[in-house]
Amino acid sequence: MPARADTPPTETSLGYRISTYEEDKLPEEFLFSGSPERYDITIHQFQLVTPVGENYGLTLSSSYESMSGASPWYALEAFDGEKSIVMSGATIHEQRRDYNLTMRRYQDNGNYAFSLGTSKENDYDSWSGGFDMARNFNNDLTTLSGGISFSNDDINPTDAALFNRVTDESKRTASGFFSLSQIIDQNSLFQSSLNITRHNGFLTDPYKLGDLRPESRTQVAWSNAYRRFFTSLDAAIHLDLRLYDDDFGINSVTLDASWYQNIGDSWQVTPSIRYYSQSAADFFTPVNDFTSPGIPNSSDYRLAAYGAVSGGLQVQTRLDDLTLTFVLERYVTDDGYSLYGGDSSPALVNFTRMSLGVSYTF
Repeated sequence: MPARADTPPTETSLGYRISTYEEDKLPEEFLFSGSPERYDITIHQFQLVTPVGENYGLTLSSSYESMSGASPWYALEAFDGEKSIVMSGATIHEQRRDYNLTMRRYQDNGNYAFSLGTSKENDYDSWSGGFDMARNFNNDLTTLSGGISFSNDDINPTDAALFNRVTDESKRTASGFFSLSQIIDQNSLFQSSLNITRHNGFLTDPYKLGDLRPESRTQVAWSNAYRRFFTSLDAAIHLDLRLYDDDFGINSVTLDASWYQNIGDSWQVTPSIRYYSQSAADFFTPVNDFTSPGIPNSSDYRLAAYGAVSGGLQVQTRLDDLTLTFVLERYVTDDGYSLYGGDSSPALVNFTRMSLGVSYTF
């Protein structure tokens, strides 16, 4: 392929997307008390991408998220010996707003960018910053990229006095990545990346009774992506594999496959399937242990052993300067889907997600 320089955006793009996320009710056989209703979330997302001068590109994005529903509070052993979940008795109402800015400088052999972000809820404040860069080699067939980011989060749980929760805690996160991208031929490419993240501070969930977690966590993820375009079919396949490990004791594997089918000059249909499996954290317990204060333990289903399968469909069409996108996804979990075995939770969540987006280029 001929050599080429990285180029900044030449047009301004303005986008909006609304998404709904709805969790299934907790099955009655697993409910000990509280509401079986789980989270319903509506998300509004905005994005502006525009050139700045000849060599810069600016991206501004923001989102507004509102949620309601009940959440698992703790787990116990019911009278019949089965594991049961105590849900929060009252419906939770929460809003979150976040804002992000990225300025990218484009050069003949690569690019680099600085980013800033902030997120705010009524009980949670976060700010973040980052830097990343990419360099092209081998006649622009090979790209090396890397970056670092930092964030600082402060939490002030609601109803702290009523439920004996912490009143003011914080955590800090540092993350770095390194990536190699290689163009194989004019129709295919491969990318591999390594990401390491370190959390320090308050990592416990203050809204779960009896939840206590270590004050540090190191996460390592190795991601691989293969892309191939089939000229005769006017379609492309995307294949992804992600391996993950952390010092909570969780290992996971993620497999993604998507087929991007172009139809005519203005339509694209993308079916996709995803498989995920993880082991349980070392301190996960299906039933909360209230007899050993000070020892890490948690019944949070997100730390349990489980597997998940999701399928999705995206439909996109272009109408002159407008692009419309619709996405539908169904996500189902089960402890039997896990490759690792181990303790699981009856609070595993299934959900449906839909989104509708529009972008305008001018």
